[in-house]
Amino acid sequence: MIHGNLMEELIRLDGLAKERAKDYPLKRYIYPHLRYLLTETLQLVGVAGLRGAGKTILLRQLAVDLNQSFYISADTLPVGNDLFELCSHLEESFGFRYIMIDEIHAVKDWRGYLKKIHDFLRIRVIFTSSSSLELNEGKYDLSRRLTLINLPLFSFREYLYFSKKAELPVLSLDEILVNHKVLYRDIYSYEPYFRTYSIIGALPACLESPLSSIIVSTIDKVLQKDMLTVGKLSQEDIHSMRSVLLFIARAGIEGCSYSSISRNTGITKYKAQQYVSMMEAASILKIVLPHGANVLPEPKLLLAPTLRPALARGIDEDRLTGAMREEFFIHHITGANLNVNYLKSMRGQKLPDYILFTEKQKYVIEIGGAGKGAAQFKGVNIREKIVLSQPGSKNNLPLILFGFLW
Repeated sequence: MIHGNLMEELIRLDGLAKERAKDYPLKRYIYPHLRYLLTETLQLVGVAGLRGAGKTILLRQLAVDLNQSFYISADTLPVGNDLFELCSHLEESFGFRYIMIDEIHAVKDWRGYLKKIHDFLRIRVIFTSSSSLELNEGKYDLSRRLTLINLPLFSFREYLYFSKKAELPVLSLDEILVNHKVLYRDIYSYEPYFRTYSIIGALPACLESPLSSIIVSTIDKVLQKDMLTVGKLSQEDIHSMRSVLLFIARAGIEGCSYSSISRNTGITKYKAQQYVSMMEAASILKIVLPHGANVLPEPKLLLAPTLRPALARGIDEDRLTGAMREEFFIHHITGANLNVNYLKSMRGQKLPDYILFTEKQKYVIEIGGAGKGAAQFKGVNIREKIVLSQPGSKNNLPLILFGFLW
């Protein structure tokens, strides 16, 4: 039974949320895809992603855009409220077809309620959680009923759209590889924004408050709330995980492995692997595995854009630039659903950074500054070799072009 006072309050909050959505006329590039999934194909859609990626605004925009829709922030519901009964009441008494549920992790046994909604009601539900970790766990419980969509941080192209109102086209990998000199002439004026994007601009929450403290606060919430409750870690674990994250940010990409994390933070290698896996599920970092069957499976650990500069405060920015270039590359390559590994030799000699796979070809990639050369391709038996440089140069392919893959 849904009491009248609760319904009145929820209707009031729905109206306020829709009114606030009008303050955000620009929409994330993923918005049309989410709208299509919700209206044309699926009954349950979940949106995961790092805190601050813009999930709440997306839901409110959908609630404004779609007729017969209702927005609920689950953390405003009374404890013990029956989510199935509420959704049933919204459908039967008011005729709502779409329910947007924000912060669904605030509802105890939300997975069970969603199963019941899927099986017995006709409404369509899209939901989010600030706990990306919890949604990733929930997708296994809901199996065939749910499609889980990851909301990434801004691509460079999307950052320019939101911050500079620049509407620039998507570039395919083939276009970049074949026509990069012409393409770079069209976008080179945006090259100076690489630094701002990498330091502060990739996190949507920083659009209104471009402060590194916002990033640090975001990560603290992930550790203290998501890892503590969803990950079922102890406070001692959280302290150790914070130490691991700070080590990753300060050590640089080449100096970071499960073994080095274990040595430098005083935890076991098993714990290091556990923490890193959980941080990847929470969208804090990306694990990139080595190429080849006869190499040790130690991964490269790359942080999401903007995190490294904020977490490695006190480290000279010049020491972070190489890592920020690689994280820019990986963020955009993986966001475009392209397959990439890093190169590692048995004898420890320096190799190019990455190997990129497409349906037709594989490319060996080296990333560096404008003066980067091809010396590290020596002995590599793959025909297609590419040097990506930032800033762009006449001899190399500009890294910045990869920021337009999506």
